[in-house]
This record gives sequence, C-alpha cells and structure tokens, in this order.
Amino acid sequence: MRILLIQNWQGHHGVSEQLVFPIGLSCLATALEAAGHTPWIVHLDASDEAPWPRLEREIARFQPEVVGVSQRNIDSTTRKAPYVFHTELEHALATIRRAAPTIPVVLGGPGFTQAGREMMERYAYDLGVQAEGEEAFVELLAKLDTPQDVSGVFWRDQAGEVHYTGDRAMPAFSDLPFPKRHFLDWDLYRSAQRERGQVLDLGIETTRGCPRRCAYCNYPRLNGRALRRKPVAVVLDEIEYLQREFDVRQFTFTDSRFNEDPVHARAICQGMIQRGIRARWIAWLGFRGVDAEFLRLMQRAGCHRVSFSPDGLLPPSLERMRKDTTKAEILATVRAVSKVRGLRANWSFFATPPSTSHREQLEYLALYAMIHGVTLARGRMTLTWCRVEEGTHFETIAREDGVLPPGVDLLPADPADLDKLFYIAPGFERWSAFWDRFLDLEMQSRIALGRATRPLRRFGMRDLTPAHRRGKA
Repeated sequence: MRILLIQNWQGHHGVSEQLVFPIGLSCLATALEAAGHTPWIVHLDASDEAPWPRLEREIARFQPEVVGVSQRNIDSTTRKAPYVFHTELEHALATIRRAAPTIPVVLGGPGFTQAGREMMERYAYDLGVQAEGEEAFVELLAKLDTPQDVSGVFWRDQAGEVHYTGDRAMPAFSDLPFPKRHFLDWDLYRSAQRERGQVLDLGIETTRGCPRRCAYCNYPRLNGRALRRKPVAVVLDEIEYLQREFDVRQFTFTDSRFNEDPVHARAICQGMIQRGIRARWIAWLGFRGVDAEFLRLMQRAGCHRVSFSPDGLLPPSLERMRKDTTKAEILATVRAVSKVRGLRANWSFFATPPSTSHREQLEYLALYAMIHGVTLARGRMTLTWCRVEEGTHFETIAREDGVLPPGVDLLPADPADLDKLFYIAPGFERWSAFWDRFLDLEMQSRIALGRATRPLRRFGMRDLTPAHRRGKA
C-alpha cells in the first residue's frame, strides 16, 4: 500500500521555529517499508510554502491509499510564547478530505498520545494510534476493516462514537532497525537552513522509556517506564549512515537522559571515538555519575553541549515534584562542567515550583551568579513555568494548590487560555513577575551582545546571538 505520512503544520511560532526532523515518522516509515508498503513523508514545516495547497499537491502526486497524520506538539508549553498547535489538525483533515475523500486517515504522534481520546472526539479522524506505532500501525493496515482487533488503536463505530482497544506493549526496541531518512525531500531542509538561518535538529535515539517518576512528565505515557536500549553498534551504524548518506555533522541524542544507563552511554562515546566518527552533538543528562571525567569522554566523542533539568533546588520542591536529585548533586554538575574547557551547559528550573520558599528563590539568584561565573559564561541557568499536563501527578498538585480553575480545559484551542495552565506557586506571584522581567532583560542583553559581537565572527569568535534570534536581530 502507498502510505503518506504527514508531520502536521505547526507554523513559524515559538518553539516551532526550530526545524525538527520527524524522527518518529522516520521510524514508522522504516517499519512500513520492511512490511512491504511504500511510505513517503511530508513535513509541512520544512517549507515556507502555504501548507494546505502544498499538502493537496502532494496527495495528488503520491496517490496514497492511507494517510497518517502525526501531531508532534499540543502547544508551545511556553508561557513566554504561548501558541496552540493541535487546532491545525482540523485544517489538515479538511485538506485531506478535499483531495482524497474516501481513503482512511489515521492520527498519531506524541502530541496525540498525550490526549488521544480528546483529540479523536474533537477532530473527525477515522483512526488513531496510541504511543509507539512501528508495530501497531503495520498491524492496523492489515486489519483496516476490523480495527477493534488491534491493540493500541482508537476507532469509530457506525454512529461515530470513539472506542479504544486498550494499551499495547511497547515494541522490543533492541530488535528494531535504526530509522532510515530517505523518505522525504532533504532539499527542503537544506534550503531552510540556508534561507532561514536555521540549524536542522536531527535526533538519534539510544534508549526509549524512562523509569523516573517526575510529577509533571508525560514521557512514561509516550514510551513507557522501562528503559529499553538500542544496541551500541546499531547507534554507531546509524550515525555513520547519516554522515555518509546525508552529510549530517550535528545531531541531538533524544533520550530523556542519555546517561540513564551510564555503561551504555560510555560505550556509545567510546565507540564513536574508536570508529573515528567526527560530529557535534548535544544530550540531556541526569545528575548521578556526572563528573569531569565523564564529560571529557563525551566531549572527545563530539559533545559540545549538555542540558540538565533539576526543576527545583531545595528538598521541599524537589520531593514534591518527585525529583530524584539533591542540591549537592546539582552543584556538583556545575563544578564538573567548569573543569571541561569548551563544553557548554544549561540547567533548567521552574520559576516557582510547588512548595517553593523565599529561601529557594533567593538561592536561585545565587545559583544564577555561580553558574554564569564559574563556567565563564559557558553555562546558563534558564527558568520556565511548568505547563500542567493532563493525567500527570502535577495535575493533582495544581488542583490541590488551587492553581487550576474549576472546569479548566487542559486542551485549549485559544492560546489566551494557555495562561491558566502554567503553575505559579500560591503566594509567589511577585516572584513570578520578577522572573518575567528578569528573563526579558536577559534576552534583550543577549540580543544586544549578539549584534555587537557578530562582526567579530570573521576572526573566529562565536556568534553570541540567541540561536532562535539569529538572522532576525
């Protein structure tokens, strides 16, 4: 069967300005091809062309027998730049129905998995695939007349009522081949990088699943709680394939924590060094076991930036958010980064986490000065506001604290309604307003510094303009 897979349009707004390669659809297309189907991917954000006329043209050209639509994000999850993405599903479906009114349309993707039933009830898609789709989607194509026989699938009866067949066991990740990337038009990415000044964010998975129980996180719903590893040799083969076939020299390890299994992470780094793989990459890290020696190993393998997500600093907030770290471990990573010349790092915190205190807020300021001081400006401390996600323990916390208004829609269609879903600890509204102003001033200073130093790039100095502002300042 000819299967058209669509990475749905998110528009050039907020986080969507980052050009993210559709790794999920690449995994799905690889599985479909192995099963004898002919897949093709259309990434609507990879072109500046109006999305819906382009989609109609792609459908007319490819003549699919089934269309799959992937919703990567529900919204921007960013209080400073609120934007809703899931409403574009309505336009996507209307376009598909005009171009191919009789073929089945299947909805999926990480954004869909976060609110599958709500999206199926709100948007009139024929079917939906929950969570990882390599096995479920292939099986569904063989049973389109009896979708109720396929686990992990939403389907409609003749009256249009939505049913769910129940959760499906996650695929054996170690048995899956690495995703091929030839199912789409690479020229669009190269044009976007050249014309928009964007760097393609191409992801590589080394693991799936996360055994951590952070209160706000929906990753366990997306990939399960069991850590599943990709064989080291397969990871290395994938990197070499991307370099050989597409000249990829920069990528991101997409694991929630690259070092969740430190032995596995070290083996990947050592393998890259032994094979002579030359690439620049970034990764998210957990705190335990991170020292200067491990960071230097990562750097020798090509890592140029790491990110940490402590989210809180003192025990009351860390414990209430179910974070498995301590202030001492957080500070230890700052000192470790400071010892590794050239390595950049980011530590992300919630501005006013649950059970925060005035002491914690003041310690944030001290930590900000420490990070930017001891790392010689190679490190950054960023603050965000947690977006309350449906079905997480954080939703319970927000309701206990009276932060969520009664009857609030956790899947709003209006960006203005997103403001109600960001957690601000009761009694810390003034601190929240302070961090608002603080972050605005920081961004303005970084933009000004980037403008001032841009001419020095000809002498080898790094462009200090914030990444998402390059080409705009």
